[in-house]
Amino acid sequence: MYCPRCGNQPASDRVRFCPSCGFRLDGVVDLLMREGVPTNPLPSPQTNQPSPRKRGMRRGAIITFASVVTFLPFMAISIADDHPGPLLVPATLFLIGIFWMIYYRLFGDETAPAPKPAQAVQFGPPPQHAYLPPQQSAPAYRTPVETNQQQSVVENTTRSLGQQ
Repeated sequence: MYCPRCGNQPASDRVRFCPSCGFRLDGVVDLLMREGVPTNPLPSPQTNQPSPRKRGMRRGAIITFASVVTFLPFMAISIADDHPGPLLVPATLFLIGIFWMIYYRLFGDETAPAPKPAQAVQFGPPPQHAYLPPQQSAPAYRTPVETNQQQSVVENTTRSLGQQ
């Protein structure tokens, strides 16, 4: 088997990663055994998010429910004060919740947001972009270039020793 990224042939088929580029090979062996069909394909993208219309109606229902829950405490406060003023809070919440639900029922968008596209799995070498320079091989060690300049301070002294 050869590495699909760099083309190197590992020493053994049981190697999990390519020794030259580090590409994970154990999934490639599984794909080759199953003729390119993965064992656990990626789940199909399904949206679990409700539509904006449904979300808006749910918010309105929550506000309406909150007004019903707060009615009893505000009723107790109203009786204690002997004034109906505190009942304006749950009544206002109730009306806001009802109007919120009506608004989203009439004007809310029924379509759910589009799911994000799944990223495709890429095998092989990474794509070469036009803005990168092409790869060049350079030797690991270069021989020093001879120059007429002195390389060190003691070089003159060393030459004069050889002349004596």
